[in-house]
Amino acid sequence: MTMNTTKKRTSFTARLTHIMQIQTQYGRLWLRARFRRLTLPPALKLIILAFAGLLVLAITGTLLLMVDLISLMIRLIKRPIPHGSLRQVRLSAKTV
Repeated sequence: MTMNTTKKRTSFTARLTHIMQIQTQYGRLWLRARFRRLTLPPALKLIILAFAGLLVLAITGTLLLMVDLISLMIRLIKRPIPHGSLRQVRLSAKTV
């Protein structure tokens, strides 16, 4: 990896994706080193790893739900629900 890697990327999403990939790699290395130092039985390590994975999924799902609710509220603020009853078709407009 060179120092000019982020300068070559023009869009914000490309730079953000690159940064997230580097963070993921460092996270994996840190977890691997941390698990090697643990003197726990392998079955307990597996349970801890599964629980951590489920926790990450739950947090991700919660964040996605919050983003969805925020976008729904913003959409509601921009275009509120019309008051009154539902639209009714005029009788004269119906074809017989």
